Amino acid sequence: MILKEIERSDGVLEVVDARCPNELRCLKVEEKVEELGKPLWIVINKVDLVPKEFADRCKRVLKRESNAVDVVHVSSKKFYGFWILRRSLKSYFKDVDRKVRLVLVGYPNVGKSSLINMLAQYSATSTAPKPGHTKGKQWIRITGKIVLSDTPGIIPREFFSRDWEKILFPRDVEESAFILLEKIEKAEGSNFEELYGLKPKASEETLIRIAERFNFLRRGGELDTHRAGQKILEDWNSCKLTAWWL
Repeated sequence: MILKEIERSDGVLEVVDARCPNELRCLKVEEKVEELGKPLWIVINKVDLVPKEFADRCKRVLKRESNAVDVVHVSSKKFYGFWILRRSLKSYFKDVDRKVRLVLVGYPNVGKSSLINMLAQYSATSTAPKPGHTKGKQWIRITGKIVLSDTPGIIPREFFSRDWEKILFPRDVEESAFILLEKIEKAEGSNFEELYGLKPKASEETLIRIAERFNFLRRGGELDTHRAGQKILEDWNSCKLTAWWL
């Protein structure tokens, strides 16, 4: 479905998480977009969660290492970046004299829906559902002729790296927490110590100490390391926990 949407579109916005933007790019989708001859924009969302110097460096690296028309910083939470993105799109399609349809794609939890909501708030109206598309689909107007599908494209699981499949869809919560902890341990910076009162380390001891700190107990008073691992994953997904690395 996502590939069909890309084929029918005039361009693609790929949303990545500012905390680890390079890891959450989908190179297979980028290759498909290039193969189809479609323009690509990489939208670095949640930029409010990382230092400005890091965000600026990420933008330079992604511009250098991708075939994107542009790389744009956005914070859906802070309503930052819409006009920058709009100018970039408008400039690229300035000589097109018809309606331009764009689709938005990305991994789960990178903020696709919140970005759509931000764009919808600035949009005067959404156009009516169009024939040939899923019933009920709406198009959000970004400029007079540029519209964006309000249905975010979810990157297929088979395109995921194994690490992020485990983090985003944990079967073994403690294993998934350890994978995330390994990444945070090597990160350039994080608020992990501020949140949990200890340095990040992928070890059973870390889960034990977090369980102690938050009084996570099983029946009988045993420390619940499963809940500790779950908390780390939930704090990451809710953006309470932040760390940044390329």
